[in-house]
Amino acid sequence: MKKKDISPEPGKRIRFLREKLGLTRAQFSKETGISASTLRAIEVGEVKLFRPKATIISHMFVLLYRLTPEEAGVDVLLYGQEKQREKKSIKKATKKGLN
Repeated sequence: MKKKDISPEPGKRIRFLREKLGLTRAQFSKETGISASTLRAIEVGEVKLFRPKATIISHMFVLLYRLTPEEAGVDVLLYGQEKQREKKSIKKATKKGLN
């Protein structure tokens, strides 16, 4: 996915991925066990996405629909791809510093 295709908000990232897979909200709701109304609220930003629901959604994207963790991992859904790369860089630097 191109960087410009991804919105910075978690809900918009989820909607983008869901629609990319050709899934309706009702279909994705059935797969995740999260109600369609809650998914809608997350997608439009009415409800904040927290790690437990982000984990369920991420697992569905990765395990069921074969997206990569770089496309649909928990941290990518919550913070975006740039933030995830930043976190990985910090982790690597910290590990190198400890060795």
